[in-house]
Amino acid sequence: MTLKLAELIFRSWYYFRLGYGTYLTFLVGFAGNVVAIYYLAIKNLPFLYVIFHHFYVFVIISIVLIVPIGVLIGWLHMKRTLAYPTDVAIGVEANPYNYMLMPGKETELFAPYWLMVTNSLQKILEKENVLSSEEKREFENIRAKIERLRKGEVIGRPRQRQLLARLEKGKQLFQ
Repeated sequence: MTLKLAELIFRSWYYFRLGYGTYLTFLVGFAGNVVAIYYLAIKNLPFLYVIFHHFYVFVIISIVLIVPIGVLIGWLHMKRTLAYPTDVAIGVEANPYNYMLMPGKETELFAPYWLMVTNSLQKILEKENVLSSEEKREFENIRAKIERLRKGEVIGRPRQRQLLARLEKGKQLFQ
Protein backbone atom coordinates (compact mmCIF):
# COMPACT_ATOMS: atom_id res chain seq x y z
CA MET A 1 0.00 0.00 0.00
CA THR A 2 1.44 3.35 -0.92
CA LEU A 3 1.90 6.19 1.53
CA LYS A 4 -0.81 8.36 0.01
CA LEU A 5 -3.38 5.55 -0.06
CA ALA A 6 -2.60 4.53 3.53
CA GLU A 7 -2.81 8.13 4.68
CA LEU A 8 -6.10 8.60 2.83
CA ILE A 9 -7.53 5.46 4.44
CA PHE A 10 -6.49 6.45 7.97
CA ARG A 11 -7.64 10.06 7.53
CA SER A 12 -10.98 8.83 6.14
CA TRP A 13 -11.35 6.44 9.09
CA TYR A 14 -10.67 9.29 11.53
CA TYR A 15 -13.14 11.64 9.81
CA PHE A 16 -15.74 8.85 9.67
CA ARG A 17 -15.41 8.18 13.42
CA LEU A 18 -15.60 11.90 14.18
CA GLY A 19 -18.65 12.53 11.99
CA TYR A 20 -20.45 9.35 12.92
CA GLY A 21 -19.68 9.48 16.64
CA THR A 22 -20.32 13.18 17.08
CA TYR A 23 -23.16 13.97 14.71
CA LEU A 24 -24.92 10.96 13.20
CA THR A 25 -25.25 8.94 16.40
CA PHE A 26 -26.43 12.04 18.22
CA LEU A 27 -29.21 12.69 15.71
CA VAL A 28 -30.23 9.03 15.45
CA GLY A 29 -30.07 8.62 19.23
CA PHE A 30 -32.12 11.74 19.87
CA ALA A 31 -34.75 10.75 17.31
CA GLY A 32 -34.87 7.18 18.63
CA ASN A 33 -35.29 8.32 22.22
CA VAL A 34 -38.01 10.83 21.39
CA VAL A 35 -39.96 8.27 19.35
CA ALA A 36 -39.55 5.53 21.97
CA ILE A 37 -40.51 7.77 24.88
CA TYR A 38 -43.55 9.18 23.08
CA TYR A 39 -44.97 5.98 21.65
CA LEU A 40 -44.08 3.65 24.52
CA ALA A 41 -44.58 5.91 27.53
CA ILE A 42 -46.57 9.06 26.83
CA LYS A 43 -49.29 7.44 24.68
CA ASN A 44 -49.86 4.90 27.47
CA LEU A 45 -50.02 7.43 30.32
CA PRO A 46 -53.28 9.39 30.10
CA PHE A 47 -52.14 12.35 32.23
CA LEU A 48 -49.11 12.90 29.92
CA TYR A 49 -51.05 12.22 26.74
CA VAL A 50 -53.34 15.11 27.62
CA ILE A 51 -50.33 17.48 27.57
CA PHE A 52 -48.59 15.89 24.57
CA HIS A 53 -51.56 14.96 22.39
CA HIS A 54 -49.47 15.30 19.22
CA PHE A 55 -45.99 13.94 18.59
CA TYR A 56 -44.71 17.25 17.17
CA VAL A 57 -45.64 19.04 20.45
CA PHE A 58 -43.55 16.53 22.38
CA VAL A 59 -40.61 16.99 19.97
CA ILE A 60 -40.74 20.80 20.25
CA ILE A 61 -40.98 20.77 24.04
CA SER A 62 -38.21 18.15 24.22
CA ILE A 63 -35.89 20.32 22.13
CA VAL A 64 -36.76 23.46 24.11
CA LEU A 65 -35.93 21.66 27.37
CA ILE A 66 -33.04 19.44 26.28
CA VAL A 67 -30.91 22.11 24.55
CA PRO A 68 -30.51 24.38 27.62
CA ILE A 69 -30.06 21.37 29.91
CA GLY A 70 -27.42 19.97 27.54
CA VAL A 71 -25.64 23.33 27.44
CA LEU A 72 -25.69 23.51 31.25
CA ILE A 73 -24.32 19.98 31.61
CA GLY A 74 -21.62 20.70 29.02
CA TRP A 75 -20.67 23.91 30.82
CA LEU A 76 -20.52 22.07 34.15
CA HIS A 77 -18.37 19.37 32.53
CA MET A 78 -15.91 21.97 31.22
CA LYS A 79 -15.89 24.51 34.05
CA ARG A 80 -17.09 23.03 37.32
CA THR A 81 -15.98 19.41 37.52
CA LEU A 82 -12.70 17.54 37.30
CA ALA A 83 -13.97 15.58 34.28
CA TYR A 84 -12.57 17.85 31.55
CA PRO A 85 -9.20 18.57 33.19
CA THR A 86 -8.82 14.81 33.64
CA ASP A 87 -9.66 14.23 29.95
CA VAL A 88 -7.03 16.79 28.94
CA ALA A 89 -4.42 15.34 31.30
CA ILE A 90 -4.91 11.88 29.82
CA GLY A 91 -4.66 13.34 26.31
CA VAL A 92 -1.42 15.12 27.21
CA GLU A 93 0.04 11.92 28.66
CA ALA A 94 -0.93 9.95 25.56
CA ASN A 95 0.30 12.54 23.04
CA PRO A 96 3.64 11.31 21.71
CA TYR A 97 4.62 14.82 20.62
CA ASN A 98 4.97 15.84 24.26
CA TYR A 99 8.11 13.67 24.30
CA MET A 100 9.49 14.37 20.84
CA LEU A 101 9.76 17.22 18.37
CA MET A 102 6.81 17.87 16.12
CA PRO A 103 7.59 17.84 12.43
CA GLY A 104 7.71 21.27 10.88
CA LYS A 105 8.69 24.43 12.69
CA GLU A 106 9.87 22.70 15.88
CA THR A 107 12.22 20.40 13.98
CA GLU A 108 13.31 22.86 11.32
CA LEU A 109 13.48 26.10 13.31
CA PHE A 110 13.02 25.95 17.06
CA ALA A 111 15.34 23.06 17.98
CA PRO A 112 18.29 24.43 15.95
CA TYR A 113 17.59 27.86 17.43
CA TRP A 114 17.49 26.50 20.99
CA LEU A 115 20.76 24.72 20.36
CA MET A 116 22.34 27.89 18.98
CA VAL A 117 21.15 29.99 21.93
CA THR A 118 22.31 27.35 24.42
CA ASN A 119 25.76 27.16 22.81
CA SER A 120 26.07 30.96 22.64
CA LEU A 121 24.97 31.44 26.23
CA GLN A 122 27.41 28.80 27.45
CA LYS A 123 30.26 30.47 25.54
CA ILE A 124 29.43 33.88 27.01
CA LEU A 125 29.23 32.49 30.54
CA GLU A 126 32.47 30.57 30.11
CA LYS A 127 34.21 33.69 28.76
CA GLU A 128 33.02 35.66 31.79
CA ASN A 129 34.21 32.78 33.98
CA VAL A 130 30.92 32.60 35.90
CA LEU A 131 29.92 29.05 34.97
CA SER A 132 30.26 26.39 37.65
CA SER A 133 31.05 22.78 36.81
CA GLU A 134 27.50 21.82 37.77
CA GLU A 135 26.09 24.43 35.38
CA LYS A 136 28.40 23.11 32.63
CA ARG A 137 26.94 19.63 33.17
CA GLU A 138 23.42 21.09 32.96
CA PHE A 139 24.29 22.76 29.64
CA GLU A 140 25.68 19.46 28.34
CA ASN A 141 22.56 17.58 29.46
CA ILE A 142 20.30 20.11 27.78
CA ARG A 143 22.41 20.09 24.62
CA ALA A 144 22.32 16.27 24.55
CA LYS A 145 18.53 16.26 24.90
CA ILE A 146 18.11 18.81 22.11
CA GLU A 147 20.37 16.69 19.87
CA ARG A 148 18.37 13.56 20.70
CA LEU A 149 15.18 15.38 19.81
CA ARG A 150 16.67 16.62 16.54
CA LYS A 151 17.49 13.00 15.63
CA GLY A 152 13.84 12.07 16.18
CA GLU A 153 14.42 10.31 19.49
CA VAL A 154 12.16 10.45 22.52
CA ILE A 155 13.04 12.19 25.77
CA GLY A 156 11.23 12.01 29.10
CA ARG A 157 9.17 9.13 30.37
CA PRO A 158 6.02 8.71 28.34
CA ARG A 159 3.53 6.28 29.78
CA GLN A 160 2.93 4.74 26.42
CA ARG A 161 6.41 3.67 25.31
CA GLN A 162 4.97 0.93 23.09
CA LEU A 163 2.81 3.47 21.27
CA LEU A 164 5.87 5.64 20.68
CA ALA A 165 7.83 2.66 19.38
CA ARG A 166 4.99 1.88 16.95
CA LEU A 167 4.85 5.52 15.93
CA GLU A 168 8.58 5.49 15.20
CA LYS A 169 8.25 2.31 13.13
CA GLY A 170 5.35 3.85 11.23
CA LYS A 171 7.38 6.98 10.57
CA GLN A 172 10.21 4.88 9.17
CA LEU A 173 7.81 3.00 6.90
CA PHE A 174 6.49 6.21 5.40
CA GLN A 175 9.86 7.89 4.85
